[in-house]
Amino acid sequence: MAAWDARPEDSLPGATPIDLSGLKNRALVRNRADLADAEALNINRSFLKYLAAPPSPRAAPFDYAWFLKLHAEMFGDVWTWAGVIRRIDLNLGVPPVEITERLAALSSDLHSWSGFGHALETQATWLHHKAVQVHPFENGNGRWARLLANIWLKQHGASIVAWPDAVLGIASEIRGEYLRAVRAADGGDYALLGELHRRFTAV
Repeated sequence: MAAWDARPEDSLPGATPIDLSGLKNRALVRNRADLADAEALNINRSFLKYLAAPPSPRAAPFDYAWFLKLHAEMFGDVWTWAGVIRRIDLNLGVPPVEITERLAALSSDLHSWSGFGHALETQATWLHHKAVQVHPFENGNGRWARLLANIWLKQHGASIVAWPDAVLGIASEIRGEYLRAVRAADGGDYALLGELHRRFTAV
């Protein structure tokens, strides 16, 4: 088994610390760059499955079970815990005992927002934030939440948000801006996060 090549970028501000115990192939993944490449290959298949064409409500029902399935599809080739609700407290997210209830409530809320006349882009911003705020998995929560919101947009015929995930995954100006937007949304102010959604929306 190859040793993990620790680098300064491994302690990325605002990121969940990496626990290598669930990594499937330590021989090929030796540092954060290798990990990002492996995860990107896995995630791209989910992008193609759900964003190449609008997914049906059957393919993407936005219920509790599918929330977990989507994470498993995104990270299952890389991590043993993909799609499994975390059982440990992290520096982010709700306590583990609250995760199942909060995800079930999010599904219910999501299906009611359109009935109250909220714009689709607003729904996607709320979905993105509330999903990442729960932080249901050991890692990959931000990418899962962003894809979740994009699938909701695609399913309803709207343009998706072309997030610069490669830049968001490293110390960068846009990462800092993104984290500030998420923290503002934690306090109920969605203006910054909504602006980011609009800025990166594909035309």
